[in-house]
This record gives sequence, structure tokens and C-alpha cells, in this order.
Amino acid sequence: MMQAPPPPRPRRTGWPPANWQPWLLVAPALLVLAAIIAVPLGRTVWLAFHTDPHGFVRAPARWGAGNFMLLAHDAAWWQAARTTLVFAIAAVVVETAMGLLAALVLHDATGRMRAILLPCVLLPWAIPAVVAARLWNWMLNDQYGIVNAVLLQCGIITHGIAWTAYPGGMVAVMVAIDAWQATPFMALLCLAGLQSLPPEVMEAARVDGADAWQRLRHITLPLLRPVIAIAALFRLLDALRMFDLANVLYGNDMAGMSLSVFVQAQIVQFGAPCYAAAAALATLGIIGLTVGLLWACLRAPLQRGGA
Repeated sequence: MMQAPPPPRPRRTGWPPANWQPWLLVAPALLVLAAIIAVPLGRTVWLAFHTDPHGFVRAPARWGAGNFMLLAHDAAWWQAARTTLVFAIAAVVVETAMGLLAALVLHDATGRMRAILLPCVLLPWAIPAVVAARLWNWMLNDQYGIVNAVLLQCGIITHGIAWTAYPGGMVAVMVAIDAWQATPFMALLCLAGLQSLPPEVMEAARVDGADAWQRLRHITLPLLRPVIAIAALFRLLDALRMFDLANVLYGNDMAGMSLSVFVQAQIVQFGAPCYAAAAALATLGIIGLTVGLLWACLRAPLQRGGA
């Protein structure tokens, strides 16, 4: 006579969960990380809703949205926001296109040629942003810059051009420098994505008679779309908080000031930490809104492709 199987164990509910050991092990790191984020953010919120002292007059201890009302009518802040958004969008588009092109070249290169090209491509990415900004500031100088010297030698221009002095071209200069430095990051991610593609799919398309452009358009780019989307999202986050280029190249010049430089100027130059805190929170809002819109635009094609 067969014995009946034992009844199933009742599922454990409540706290702590059955797999509490991993959470216990990472709890100290999570608490430290939460404190590092929460304390400065809480201090920023507290400052943003208070008034800055003027001269020897202490700020009244009351809450209010006066800093945000002033910020909404501050033309300098809106100019910095416009500069930051234009720079970030243009830099991400240029770097994504150039990074994908460099990744395709590296992917099709032979092993020996790739070993030579890859360090050269990654070299600008290894240079600190402040050093790169100062380097290009010297190279673009109208008196002793190498860019003007080469153009004069080739007969393209007749006199030195102060590339960093034109208000209308400041954003273009920052985009060009940032593209020179950050394109290797995009190229590296795209190259990793290309090398992870299934080779049998490309071989089947080649056997079916698809040329290089058709394989790139209908196979490579659709399969590489998730990698490109994540890489562009990371680059957008980095570009929106750009500080080094604008601060080194233009300082407090309004035509080239980014949002991060605006916040720093309010604290250091004008001694208004409460107003700077309000500007910092508004900057976080702009960054969150922009990244959210980009993710929504990128997520819809990815979901359609997955379906």
C-alpha cells in the first residue's frame, strides 16, 4: 500500500523574508549610500525654501517659495537651461552617430589593426575633462593656437579667429570638444553590442544576397537598438550635468554658462546658497524630465520590437 505524500509546506509570509541574508549583508552599504544621498538632498530642500541673508541682516526663519518665484523670472537661469539642453541634445546625437561609425570600423577591422586602432580611439576618453577643456582652449586661441596656425598655413583663413569668443558659437565649440572626448565611450559600447550579435543571422543575410547597407539597416541597427538606447541615456545624463567645459572655457559668460555653472556662481560669486539650492532643485527637475522624455521615446520602439 503506497504512502500518501506529505502535505506541502505553508508559504512563509511576513517579515523578515526567507532570503533575508543577502539583504542583511548589503544593508550597511545601502544605509551609507542612502545617507550620502539623503543628507545633502534634505539640506538642499531646506535651503531652497529659505531666504538668503543680505549683508549683515540675518535671513528670517520662515518657509516660502520666494526663491523659485525669483528663479522663474531670472533670464540668466533660463539662458543657462537653454544652453544646457541644446548642448546635451546636440552632443548626444553627434556622439552616437560618430561612436556607431567608429564601432563599425573597429568591428570590421582585422585583429592586428583593431589592436592598433582601439587604444588610439580610447585615448581622448582617458583624458580628464578639465585637462581636455584647457588643452582645446589653447589650441583654439587666435594668437598661438595650432588650429589657426594650420588653417593659415593651408590658406583657408587669412587671420586668426577667436573660436571661443563668439557668443553664437560657444555651444558648438563645447559640443565639438565633448564629442572628441566622449565618442570613444559610445564607440566602446556599440562595439560590445556588435560583437554580441549572433553571427548566424548575418551569415544568413549574406547568403540571401543582402548587401552591406541592407544588413546594416535591417539587421544590425534593429538588433543594436537597445545598446544604443542605453548608451545614449547614459551620455544624456552626463551631458546635462556638464560643468567642466563651460567653467574652463567661458567661466561666468552667460552665452556659454550651463546650469551647473549657474548654481556654482550663485554660491561662490554672489553668496546666495538658498537661491543656488532652488536652482539646483530646478536643475534636477529639468534633468529628470529630459531623461524621462528620452526614455519614453526610446522605450516605445523597443517594446514594439520585442512584441
